[in-house]
Amino acid sequence: MKHHLALPFNTVFFAFFLLFFVCSTGACQAVDYKEMSKTELQNKIATLGLGLDLYIVGKKLTAAQLETAKQDNAYKAYPGTVKFKDGDIFVIADNESNVVIAVYKRNKKAGQNDFKIMISELMLEYGEPTAEAHGKTIYWNYGEDGLITEELYRTVKSQGQLDKLTILATVKFSSSESVQTMTDMIEKMDKKKNGEEVKKNAVTSDNYVMIQSDLLTQKYLKK
Repeated sequence: MKHHLALPFNTVFFAFFLLFFVCSTGACQAVDYKEMSKTELQNKIATLGLGLDLYIVGKKLTAAQLETAKQDNAYKAYPGTVKFKDGDIFVIADNESNVVIAVYKRNKKAGQNDFKIMISELMLEYGEPTAEAHGKTIYWNYGEDGLITEELYRTVKSQGQLDKLTILATVKFSSSESVQTMTDMIEKMDKKKNGEEVKKNAVTSDNYVMIQSDLLTQKYLKK
């Protein structure tokens, strides 16, 4: 009369497989990063190499970058941080340690070609994204061992286990227009280049790319 105590084999096997799958990818919460020191956390995040141009989240500003920061830094910033611009890139860094906390760039009037170039550059640099939200936001989430794949993210989400994922840093692209709308416009633009007749329907969007670590931001902005 012990059969009523045993879970179905398939249920046990799947639960074991999911746990193994998540942990083997380095996404399992094996380390409490919230308890890490700023230095330990930023060094870990810096190894991911996420940033724009030579500004890498988690790394200290170089001497040349510090000089650039002095030239154009009259922007509102959180206490203890400095915000400056280098070309089309905005950088937020810690005042004391000069560690890069976040980088972003924005094009408020991006045309179809601007949209196409930005998406192409992100895909070339970071690969296939982890997730998409509302058709207007794309995420590349990074864990301990690098990019968290869409397959892993969907699997874990479907099982209600997202809290088990360690997200150390995120590359986020957002647009005021849906990706589908802009993709359609790009296809029409390409057809026009090929000599095909298309209706004029120019669409611009407010495009925004942000690279940051919520964990690191919380460390530096914590009072």
